Amino acid sequence: MTLEYSSVTEKRLSLLRQLPESIQGTLSRVWQQHYEELYEPEEEDAASLQDALDEILEMFLFQSNNQTLSHIRYVWMALILASVVEPTVQYYQPLNLIPQKTISKIELWLLENIEKMLDSKRKFSNALREEEFNDLVDGIQIDYTNKNVGNFQIIFEALDVYLSAIKTLDYNQSLESLLDILENCLEGYAIFPGSHGRRELFNWWLLEVVPASWYLIPPSSIYSLDKLGTEKNKGFCQMNKLKEISSAMWKIILTDSTSRQKSKLRTFPNNFEDSLNTIPLDVRLDKWAS
Repeated sequence: MTLEYSSVTEKRLSLLRQLPESIQGTLSRVWQQHYEELYEPEEEDAASLQDALDEILEMFLFQSNNQTLSHIRYVWMALILASVVEPTVQYYQPLNLIPQKTISKIELWLLENIEKMLDSKRKFSNALREEEFNDLVDGIQIDYTNKNVGNFQIIFEALDVYLSAIKTLDYNQSLESLLDILENCLEGYAIFPGSHGRRELFNWWLLEVVPASWYLIPPSSIYSLDKLGTEKNKGFCQMNKLKEISSAMWKIILTDSTSRQKSKLRTFPNNFEDSLNTIPLDVRLDKWAS
């Protein structure tokens, strides 16, 4: 099956076309639907946005043979969205370090757990112990009662994304927490207030973030809102950080893959795009992880 999106760039399509056909079919159908929650005018035949999000995220579980890999994909998606929300926090609370702390914690978790997943001699658990979870959320708490803060709803929903992102590190909370993040981003004010641009943001998530999450790579672009007045190079910084983390994850994966085949290890260029070209995206990740 071939996806046909008239408004989608070729760069997007190149990754979309490599997804399993069943996923392509689901994305195509969801993309063609209209959603009242996104303030679309075609309300008479509107579908449920919540149902669409549930279907897309549950598809990650049904299409993979590896529970741990599905969890890692959820966490990677949470990290992408947390990166996009960062300018909102910086605009309203420039000294708030919660975004940086959260992204650093998630980066460490991803790299450590990909290595654990590969080590068959070590027992890997997807669930976080209670004390482990409490340590992670330390310093990432939100004052839910201080409604005197200007633009309370905006900053509350933006910071709530980071608390939910930490919760995705626990397998038992990952799906629900990722849905909470999507609600704050797609329907709430975590990325921008108002109704204009909701469908564009949803399309970006559906056509770029979902495929990128499947393959553990950055999306082809970072969604940004110029009206926030943030630095122009902020998107480049976010993308570079995601490229750095993704490249580190794939280096672990490819090193393990070549080691299994008892072949000479590859050399990994400093340039991420060159590194990405060495990734056999046509090979299912869950087949490698099994």
